[in-house]
Amino acid sequence: MPLPESSLSLACRSVANFIQSSFAAASHPIQVRLGTPAAAQPAASDTEHRLNLFFHRFEPSGIGSYELSNETWWIRVHCVITAFAIDEDRVSAGESDMRLIGEVLRLFHENPVLELVDVGGEQMQAQMVLQPLGLEQIFQLWQTQGDVPYRPSLAYEIALVPIVPKQPSIGGPLAGAIGAEVRPRLTTESRAVTPRPPPVERRPIDTSVVDWAPQIAFVLPGGLTQSLSLQLGSAELAALQLAVCIAGDVGAALTLRWEVWNATTGWQRAGTDQPATVGVAELPDDGAATGVPVQLPSTTAAGQAVVYALRQVTRGDGSAIAVRSNPLLVTLYRGPT
Repeated sequence: MPLPESSLSLACRSVANFIQSSFAAASHPIQVRLGTPAAAQPAASDTEHRLNLFFHRFEPSGIGSYELSNETWWIRVHCVITAFAIDEDRVSAGESDMRLIGEVLRLFHENPVLELVDVGGEQMQAQMVLQPLGLEQIFQLWQTQGDVPYRPSLAYEIALVPIVPKQPSIGGPLAGAIGAEVRPRLTTESRAVTPRPPPVERRPIDTSVVDWAPQIAFVLPGGLTQSLSLQLGSAELAALQLAVCIAGDVGAALTLRWEVWNATTGWQRAGTDQPATVGVAELPDDGAATGVPVQLPSTTAAGQAVVYALRQVTRGDGSAIAVRSNPLLVTLYRGPT
């Protein structure tokens, strides 16, 4: 019975799948294996070229290394890719090794950031960083592989790979507004303080860069806001008609996406993604803005919801990335009983 998959094994297999599918798309199917070079050494009867991915070193990312035990831990993984070609027609195995290695170099040069993949519930977008292999490193590595002769190899660092806990932590709610009060003594009667949400300020957006991020705000009769707090069952909530003003490159297409939070499941996606277009070049602050109508995923359960705008961008190196706007927060709370 095979062992269960881990987020690490899924991440490593996703890199191998990318290489294999790229060769297959070019009508040159090869075998891509995970394991040690010694285990990948082809037999004399083998008739298929192969590449072996040897994941041999794992280290902390060096950034954000203070995660709790139930939070996803992001690490750097080091991989040696070795070509094991065979003699074919008038092309020697040695020349075919160079063809395999050259194609891998081209693939990761053109695609230094791979496509998003789901890895144990986390979204991973790995960056492939070529690492030089010195003579001493080559000698040390191949010395551990028995009688296998050295074959042409590449070394890559894969950053970053998630280590997903078995029971991930549930993220907490967000702060939608901030208030403060001052008393001369602790025994002094407290007075009601009205928290203030963050202001919506004019913020120029440089749309000349390919990965510009949109800015959004809720449109209310009194102006724009980034945060709302409403009591369940209130007349204000019943009459609520939400609209989102979107600023950026006017006419650009994007998607509005909701996430909701409750104390049991934490943050989860909700509703259906809503296509939209950018309406203004920058967020106005004069209360005259118009927006795209949106609907709260739920108006009957206490909790929070955020909506944000999402752009799909293809960078100059061909990498596809997702660019998110600032989030807008809605908090629904129960009144006094």
